[in-house]
Amino acid sequence: MFSNRSNAELSNSNIVTFSIIIPTYNESENILRLITEIEKNLPTSDLTEIIIVDDNSPDGTGNLVENYINQQNHANQKVSRTRTRNCMVKVVHRTVKNGLIPAIMDGVKQSSGRNVIIMDADFSHPPEVIPKMMQELKMNPNSIIIGSRYVEGGKVIGWPKKRKILSTGASFLARFGLSVKRVKDPMSGLFALPREFIENISIDTKGYKILLEILVKNKEIPTKEIPYTFTDRRSGKSKMDKGVILNYAEAIWQLYRHGQKSGQVTINEKLNERSVLFLSKVGRYYTVGISGLIINYIISFLLANDVANSIRLLSNVWYLEASIIGAAISATSNFFFNKYWTFEDRQFEVGSTARQYISFIGMSAIGLIIQIAILYFMVENFVPYRISLIVAIAVATTINFILNKKFTFKEKVWA
Repeated sequence: MFSNRSNAELSNSNIVTFSIIIPTYNESENILRLITEIEKNLPTSDLTEIIIVDDNSPDGTGNLVENYINQQNHANQKVSRTRTRNCMVKVVHRTVKNGLIPAIMDGVKQSSGRNVIIMDADFSHPPEVIPKMMQELKMNPNSIIIGSRYVEGGKVIGWPKKRKILSTGASFLARFGLSVKRVKDPMSGLFALPREFIENISIDTKGYKILLEILVKNKEIPTKEIPYTFTDRRSGKSKMDKGVILNYAEAIWQLYRHGQKSGQVTINEKLNERSVLFLSKVGRYYTVGISGLIINYIISFLLANDVANSIRLLSNVWYLEASIIGAAISATSNFFFNKYWTFEDRQFEVGSTARQYISFIGMSAIGLIIQIAILYFMVENFVPYRISLIVAIAVATTINFILNKKFTFKEKVWA
């Protein structure tokens, strides 16, 4: 539900310059204080509207804003809109909670400002940075102004190490996987832009990062980053969960596919595409390797004398023989999994498959020799065994992947 006076009621001198759109869900502890702080920081030279888009919060966030508006507007209790000398507050009540991006787009549809500012409701985005963003957008009217945590002067306060690692990894993947390297914080939820930039774009992804999609689909638009200090919420509950991470991964894939279909690929983007494909295959190869270790362990364990005799699976199998059988079976499973999945070779003609299998086993033997050599060198130079083992396996497996890619499955290394 949304109540609003028509734009005709505003005189030409009262045209809204900025619409600040704030999506909310269960933000009753923050929202009224946030509105007050934003109003205090707004310049008097521009008419601004604050639009709260509430997803039917069980804690009554939308109703709190409605009551606030009514208290400030005694003239007409039915109009969900109040105006001070330079600011109006509106509330949009959504009946369905279907993601942050749809909420933002609903807010844009209900806004009337020439420019739009998007921000969070949990005080992680400081209200005092809003005037700076407004001024920058006035000076650069055809740009996207981004509140940035990662340019000089920006920082993050209150995040645990796990959250920092996730954020850094997500930003790295966005910048280099989707070719938005011109922006250091493409995952920011605080940004300002002309309304037509967001109105004229087809938003396809789910989740929380609408700025990333805008940057990917409008690479020619100039950007400028304004440093700010991101402070983790002190009240309310974080919306970060496994669903958000999965939605982000899905969005990255969709935007990557969009870049491929658009046909607008630069030399750098081609290199990035090759990098993504190469790393994808490396990841598959490692995954297959882990599955091989599990198969090796289970078979060796089941065939060992004490277990075999107790479950009467086999008898008189020495533990070293069991390990050899387990290794042989896991190497064979690794070959077929890698052939079919990692390298996507679906041809299983007997002669060529046998040659590939022999080559794969030979390359695996080379990888094993390299692993033992690295492990011996590091341990003998007083590197702890556990660290040495991890490094040796990682290096040997990567070399083994490259050798099999080139010689067993006849692919170019960097492709």
